Amino acid sequence: MLHNEGGIRTVIFAFDAGQELTEHTASRPAIVQILSGTGTLRLGADELEARPGTWAYLPAGLVHAIRAESPLTLLLTLLPKE
Repeated sequence: MLHNEGGIRTVIFAFDAGQELTEHTASRPAIVQILSGTGTLRLGADELEARPGTWAYLPAGLVHAIRAESPLTLLLTLLPKE
């Protein structure tokens, strides 16, 4: 965790090639930014190519997942509950 103040939490996640975070939801809105590596980001029914610079807003309750195709690092910012 990099930051946790004022209802905002910022966390860095690192995945090895082939690792994934299976489908889940969050009770808070979030922003995901890919810092390095490649993979697939699933947001509801949509799939996005995840590569450095990919940025996505996730409303609270959205089903999402990520799978790393190469070593992948992402920055997750959890926002205050709406």
